[in-house]
Amino acid sequence: MFEDLEIFLDDRPDALDAWCTEHLAFLAPDIRAELDTWVKILRHGTPRRGPRAQATIGTYLRNILPFLTEYAAKYTTLRQVTRDDITNWLAHRPYRARDASALRSLFRTLKAERLVFANPMRGVNGGKPATTIPTSLTTDEVEFVAQAARQDPALRVVVALAGIHALPARRIRSMLLEEADLPGRRLDPEGLDRPLDDYTAEAITDYLAHRHRRWPNSTNPHLLISRNTATTTAAVGTFWMDRLVKELPVGVDRLRQDRILEEALANGADPLHLAHVFSLGTRTSLRYTSAVATSAAEQGPPTP
Repeated sequence: MFEDLEIFLDDRPDALDAWCTEHLAFLAPDIRAELDTWVKILRHGTPRRGPRAQATIGTYLRNILPFLTEYAAKYTTLRQVTRDDITNWLAHRPYRARDASALRSLFRTLKAERLVFANPMRGVNGGKPATTIPTSLTTDEVEFVAQAARQDPALRVVVALAGIHALPARRIRSMLLEEADLPGRRLDPEGLDRPLDDYTAEAITDYLAHRHRRWPNSTNPHLLISRNTATTTAAVGTFWMDRLVKELPVGVDRLRQDRILEEALANGADPLHLAHVFSLGTRTSLRYTSAVATSAAEQGPPTP
């Protein structure tokens, strides 16, 4: 019957389900069931709460994974988690506020579903997210990234877009084919309209040749595609991007930071210039110019 209707049944594994299967297999059955309930509610929402984006759910899962790994042998169910367990663990976390937010979402949902008797996050203050200071890449990091990019066409495009054009990961994933004008040597992600440098043009050209060889019939409008998105119109997901850069010593955000800092150094740490070139908000622009000013002050005046 389906053949007559020419209906395509997409039976590819869901990226989020695949991640959970790979990373949460070590958990006790009851804990895994409790986590599955949380993820299901995040994905589909409730009458009072809307669904969360898959990228947000993925971030939550990655944030609580270290907690689950550390306490897996101690618990058979998340009902056993105590407030002291959480506060002791959070005290040594480098990103306390971020991890606390994920745990708060988990236990609030489980309490609402009556899967835990008490919410151990009640009264736990994760604090404000730490304000990070942008830092430049070291020479070794630059060389490692450059070498890795030469081995993978998709990674080379990501490195070019983040490290030269300072595009965030979200914008790189959502970039359309039509936004890369190779003949006109322009790059126009979301209306930015910038000149296309030789390195990025060559990276995109090589990737498009690779893409055509591997998925010659794909009509996906996005520049970057994967095995899972080649037959759809969807953008690649955060899991795909994370896997692509996982062997690098730095992530996409650090590549982007390095490029913005380079521009700030070259143009006298002018926040208005940074805001215009990279479409940054006022606060973000000032964060970069302050980092440049702090670095200059620490180095002291130039030697005559």
